[in-house]
Amino acid sequence: MRNRILTFGGIAALVIGLSVFAVGHILPGIHAQGRGEGLPRKHFPGPEMVEHMSRVLNLTDAQKAQVKTIFESARAVSEPLHTRMDEVHKQLEAATANGQFDEAQVRALANQQAQIMADTIVEHERTKSKIYAILTPE
Repeated sequence: MRNRILTFGGIAALVIGLSVFAVGHILPGIHAQGRGEGLPRKHFPGPEMVEHMSRVLNLTDAQKAQVKTIFESARAVSEPLHTRMDEVHKQLEAATANGQFDEAQVRALANQQAQIMADTIVEHERTKSKIYAILTPE
């Protein structure tokens, strides 16, 4: 029972971390608007997330190495998505600067952002699934 609780707690921490990451990717652009680029932000969980998961889920060294590899491959897929999202966001800001508004252009950019976000969510869920697959019942 304790192991099951720890497993679900670890998975919940991963989901929350990835959700915060996804939301944090959108919000800094809103807060930094009109003030330059704002603070740099990380796009993906780092070694501290692997360590946290290792402690919470009591991962073996092999599982820990697998999680690290999964995160690294997910980063390789996700980074271009984040770069593209940043580019589209800048285009949207330029398209609406000084009160300009062309609905067709804004809608096209918004649709691009929606597709990138959908791809990002799919990659996050794929990553979560791969991590879940390496967990054992205990």
